[in-house]
Amino acid sequence: MVSDMVLRKSTPVLGVEQIEPVLSFWKKLGLMTATEVPDTKANDGRLAFVILAADGIEIMYQTIASIREDLSKAASVKEAFPATPQQTMLFIEVTQLTQVENQLRGERLIMPRRTTFYGSTEVGYADPAGNVIVFSEHQAQT
Repeated sequence: MVSDMVLRKSTPVLGVEQIEPVLSFWKKLGLMTATEVPDTKANDGRLAFVILAADGIEIMYQTIASIREDLSKAASVKEAFPATPQQTMLFIEVTQLTQVENQLRGERLIMPRRTTFYGSTEVGYADPAGNVIVFSEHQAQT
């Protein structure tokens, strides 16, 4: 059966207490702020939402308070969303793993470089919010 629906894009939205601590992690890799939404309730310049992007990669962060507000009209929001930061694991393919390691020097390494059974070389870091980011360099297919 052929579906009329065509999936075009998927972008993770990571729920965090604060956005600002994660910005420098991604800027080290060349992702820049594409969209910022200020937290209008905080009145202190903090962000409620941000889109970071570069070269076809896009990652979004939203504060838990902002997510709660977005979902506040949902009847079963407490059941559907626990309203606490949830750890996420992202898997990102890269062209030069050594360059990623150099750019993230000083960040929290949680999975030292390894070679997998399927032939990729990987390394994992935690962003300042505690999300696991695994970077993977795949061997060229011959």
